[in-house]
Amino acid sequence: MSSDSVAAGLTSLREDRRRRLAASAGAVVLGLVLALFHWAGLLAAGALVALPQRSFGRGVAAGFGMGALIVVGFLAQLALAGTLDPVLAMGQPSLLALGIGLLLPAFGSLVRGVG
Repeated sequence: MSSDSVAAGLTSLREDRRRRLAASAGAVVLGLVLALFHWAGLLAAGALVALPQRSFGRGVAAGFGMGALIVVGFLAQLALAGTLDPVLAMGQPSLLALGIGLLLPAFGSLVRGVG
């Protein structure tokens, strides 16, 4: 598959609202699954949600939103396990984990500027 055909496929996807929304929803689900298994999944999640977006700015915003969703999910998981307070009491290490979860998908979404 040539890069021209990939670019043409992405362009047609971005022009069709229904297909773009379906691709974005699928990217969110796949991105969450990838983020569960490895930190590189955070980068992939941001890239996946950014590619179907119509503009670079919307792609980066989608990546940032994906990071926010991942952080909220992480905090909810800690709260359900009853460990949210001890984890947040650690201070800088927990803030680093939250920052990484928020910013790596946004960084991964910069791939939208290439595609």
